[in-house]
Amino acid sequence: MAEEDEDHTGGGQSAANSAMQKIAEREMRIIRRRMRRRRMITIGFCLTLVVGSLFGMMYSIQSNLDLSRNMIRSPQVRILGYDGALLETVEGRYSQDVSLTTIPERVQNVFVAATDPNFFNHMGVSGRDFARIFSGDPGSGSTITMKVARTFFKTKANNAGRHFQEFLVALWLEMKFSKKTILRSYLERSYIGRGIFGITAASRLWYGGPAERITLHQAAVLAAAMSDPVKFDPLLHSSETAAEANDILAKLGQYKFIEKDRVSALTLLEPKLDVQYEEHVVSGYLVDMVLEEVADIVGYSSRDIDVVTSIDLKVQKLAQDVVREVSEIRIKPKGANQTALISISPDGRIRAIIGGANYSPFQRNRATDVRHLPGRMIKIATYYYALNQNSDPAQWVRDNRMAVAGWRPINPDHEYMGQISLREAFVRDVNTVPTTLADHYGLLDVRDYIHAIGVKSPLSTDIRTVVGLDPVTMGEIAAIHTLPQNSGKPAQMTVINRVSYGGTDEAVLYQREDLVQEKRLTDEAIQGSYVLYASVTDPQVRLDRPFAGYGTVAGGGSDAWYVGFTSDLTTVVWAGNDDNSRMAVRGDVELASLWRLFMLDAHDGLAIRSMIRASSQRRRENDGVNDLWKRDLNGNN
Repeated sequence: MAEEDEDHTGGGQSAANSAMQKIAEREMRIIRRRMRRRRMITIGFCLTLVVGSLFGMMYSIQSNLDLSRNMIRSPQVRILGYDGALLETVEGRYSQDVSLTTIPERVQNVFVAATDPNFFNHMGVSGRDFARIFSGDPGSGSTITMKVARTFFKTKANNAGRHFQEFLVALWLEMKFSKKTILRSYLERSYIGRGIFGITAASRLWYGGPAERITLHQAAVLAAAMSDPVKFDPLLHSSETAAEANDILAKLGQYKFIEKDRVSALTLLEPKLDVQYEEHVVSGYLVDMVLEEVADIVGYSSRDIDVVTSIDLKVQKLAQDVVREVSEIRIKPKGANQTALISISPDGRIRAIIGGANYSPFQRNRATDVRHLPGRMIKIATYYYALNQNSDPAQWVRDNRMAVAGWRPINPDHEYMGQISLREAFVRDVNTVPTTLADHYGLLDVRDYIHAIGVKSPLSTDIRTVVGLDPVTMGEIAAIHTLPQNSGKPAQMTVINRVSYGGTDEAVLYQREDLVQEKRLTDEAIQGSYVLYASVTDPQVRLDRPFAGYGTVAGGGSDAWYVGFTSDLTTVVWAGNDDNSRMAVRGDVELASLWRLFMLDAHDGLAIRSMIRASSQRRRENDGVNDLWKRDLNGNN
């Protein structure tokens, strides 16, 4: 009986365990079903998100691509003044007519060998291009196809998203078009420098003929310029460009595009140029400057472009006439072959610019691209720094030949007073006071301050920085001298206000925006700086309104300067020679006369205002634009 109970108990327990197991299995099936359902929902959501992202990216790419070509003519670039007045209409800078059926294959091979020797054998992208998505490399890609892909985007960008888009477009180009079509686009759309895109435009402008007739060395020069438009500009760096072209020709032999024994016969020491250029209504240096900035903003275009600049046509023409006349009569006879001028509003908008007495495409813009020894012109920056710490211009500073940072300063007049006021030190243009101030406040801090207020040129890490032995540009000198007039904020130096496609369907591609600038000169320091400027201003210069200005000669007689400003304009004039040879021009005489002639007429129609009052007004209204110049046709500057 006990055994029967035991069997019965064991059987019941087994049935119970079986039932529990079934329940557990059923619950596990329910859990697995729920988990599968959740995974499916998650996968579906992710797939939807990925597909949506891909569609969104493809739509973004498609809407941001411009594959159009203008087979009728090259687009025009209309350069306008601040008020809409037409300054220049420039044509022929964008190639629209590259045809590989007429350009010899040997010429085509020059560009392939220079950039992408395996172009005809790869799929259009490389591992380096994929890595570029994550590395942030600002380059345009390693292959011709990647370089072409970048040119089709309407707007420029340099981030991982854009690099990925360029990667996808390159793959699409390889699938949709032949290698020859991609190569044609490369030769048509690549930037060569000086606002020129493509080999047909460059050939007409640099060689005076069609691309079908260029030699292999001429093609190699264009290929070198494509790789680095600044370093290998054949008009400014002829020897370096010719050497790079010779290296490219060597690659032709290396990759068996031509016989190796032919390479030496093709090499040249200088490029063969026949540059075509026209005299413009406004300075050619201004036109070149605008075209290069437009090329950077817009890139390749098949549509007309309108560029609204900050230039006042009347003031620009006045600058051209005055510089040409005074240079011929008073400056060249004293040994200075070149004269340049830049005039800006206190906020940094360029109103007139003359890069040299006579324009030549073989010479650089001396107002923005050439650095000159500034002498006392840059010393004001150290005085600004000192005035921020103590705004009293009568404060006493050491004036002796005590060594500072291993350098013993020498005053121009070889006189030392032991102690001297800040104001008198600025008047006498001593070297001891800037070095003493820099040593006291910290040379590196002073140097960083000079960079912050507008000097972008490299500055030494020793005491030369504060006594004018580091070369800087005229634009940088204008920027630091307009600091008090811009209520103590650094000037934002620009020449372009707006870039848009021309025509009725105008699309704005760029609009100047005023940056939020940190105040670098206190209100009290501004007042102190006006005391310094008033102390060095020659009353015999005379304008019809309040002004400040002074001149100097630097570099042992190689550079003459005059800088001065009113409530509305800061103007810098420079004279010298491109080879830095000495001359007899004086900044406070010949250049002061030129500056005065220009400023008298440049202010025609502008209200006479106190400089201090104008600066205070900008500070109160937080307005660095509207009160500075005549309004344009739309009521904006």
